[in-house]
Amino acid sequence: MNKQCLNLDELFPVIAEVIASGGEFRLYPRGVSMLPLFRQGTDSVVLASLGEVAVNDMILYRRDDGSFVLHRVVKIKNGEYIMCGDNQYELEYGVEKRHLLARVAYFYRDSERVSLDNERYKNYLKTLPKKRRRLRLRVRLAKIKNAIFPKKKAK
Repeated sequence: MNKQCLNLDELFPVIAEVIASGGEFRLYPRGVSMLPLFRQGTDSVVLASLGEVAVNDMILYRRDDGSFVLHRVVKIKNGEYIMCGDNQYELEYGVEKRHLLARVAYFYRDSERVSLDNERYKNYLKTLPKKRRRLRLRVRLAKIKNAIFPKKKAK
């Protein structure tokens, strides 16, 4: 399969039309924010209409700066969606309904279709809060270490 890298700004009107007509659109995510679930260039997601958005849904949304992001809903509070990538620990606040574009309906790991009802996937979801706490701790410890033992600048 030929996986071309296209600009989402140009492609999104097509994606929106397909989803609005009840269809689905397969996309290959880029970046590392959703590791280890999605590996760039290998795994893909199938986008569908939003429907009712819930915690743990993976949502394609567009920030006010125009960037497209595929992250997970970690909390919904007062009509605001709090988002985070699986490989991140800092939460993103201020995501509103108007930012949300599509929901991941299922995904492909290599060439295997994975349902969001899959037991292994459900078990993976249970590990995310603990993983975020470990990431946060690791970063804090690194900051403390760097404050105590600053790196010497090369001459």
